[in-house]
Amino acid sequence: MTRTAIVLAAAALAGLSTPANAQEAALKSFNFGGTSHVDRLPNPLLTSFSTDVGSVTGLRVDRQALHVVAVTQPTRLALSTSAITGLPARVSWSQTHTALAGAFVVTLLMDAAQTRDLARRGWPGFREANPLLGDRPSVGQVNTYTAIAGLSVLGAAAALPPKVRPWLLGAAIAVQAFTVAGSVQNGLPIRFF
Repeated sequence: MTRTAIVLAAAALAGLSTPANAQEAALKSFNFGGTSHVDRLPNPLLTSFSTDVGSVTGLRVDRQALHVVAVTQPTRLALSTSAITGLPARVSWSQTHTALAGAFVVTLLMDAAQTRDLARRGWPGFREANPLLGDRPSVGQVNTYTAIAGLSVLGAAAALPPKVRPWLLGAAIAVQAFTVAGSVQNGLPIRFF
């Protein structure tokens, strides 16, 4: 039994030394700039750095593997900005237009502040009259609606011809002033924030 163990141990040590010898030989034969490498399989990168192409022996390059294939990309949604780029670079607003736009923004902020106050208090005995907001909107819904309404009215006013702009801004001011006045009559104070 001891003779079998000694033979197995010797075989194991002999087997362990063989890969180490092979690794040493591979390291000695490896040359970065040349074409020789350990496994002698075709390597286009190493042959591309080679300066002595005539010394390549035993290497084969599969030419079919080097063909260029077109890769298609998934289609993407493309949005046109022609509607925006078609607008004039500068919109001419007179002092009257600017004053009307400022008055609209002030009345819109007053209406939003009154509605936010009611939303914070839980709508005690009140409900929202705007059907776009619902009966009892949250503070976040009021803020979102205020931003969208303000940008929509001012954007539409900017896109309209200068002769029509005062009519749109005047109508928007009238709607907001009527809303604020109705809230004041129902006992809500005028607020800006």
